Amino acid sequence: MNGTRHREVGEYLRRLQRSMADLPAERRDEILAEIEEHIAEDLAERPGATESDVRNVLERLGDPADIAAEARERFGIKPTRRSWTDPAAIILLLIGGFTIIGWFVGVVLLWISDAWTTRDKIIGTLVVPGGLAGALGVALSVGFMANTVSCQVPGPGMDPVGSCVSNPSTSGNAVGAILAALVLIAPIVTAIYLSRRLRQARLASFEEGQAQ
Repeated sequence: MNGTRHREVGEYLRRLQRSMADLPAERRDEILAEIEEHIAEDLAERPGATESDVRNVLERLGDPADIAAEARERFGIKPTRRSWTDPAAIILLLIGGFTIIGWFVGVVLLWISDAWTTRDKIIGTLVVPGGLAGALGVALSVGFMANTVSCQVPGPGMDPVGSCVSNPSTSGNAVGAILAALVLIAPIVTAIYLSRRLRQARLASFEEGQAQ
């Protein structure tokens, strides 16, 4: 297959993958593999297939949005609908923890939405509960634990109360700083992940609407 035909097939499969963004990953991969195998078999029967032949093969398969719609119907998955609560959920999951109740509202909006899979919702809820506020609390705790505290026992002629001093460990501080940074970054990475999944779901819904 020459470069042009590779591009035709590649673009078709990419459109199909985008259209099925809201399907379970296992089902989506299964359908993609079946379609790709079907295309390969059809083109293998045409050793001298032209660009027009490739287009005919793809047209017989049908529009990717239609294939995705059939798969969605077969698995009982409703198409994603646009809602202002979806981006609101991402924002509240990220910074709502600073208002205490805000993060919990974000969790509720996340779970009632049909834009994300159950796996996405679990990730959004459990990666760092409380979002940036929760991450900041964990990071401060990690930093505090990285310091070692030593107490001097009073001896003869010394202050009977004794004293305790904090002796920061260089290695402990380094590990603590790395862990704190990872914890702080986690809610941001989660928000980016949910945003991309939302964009994929909306794109799939848009392409299905264009095909109808």
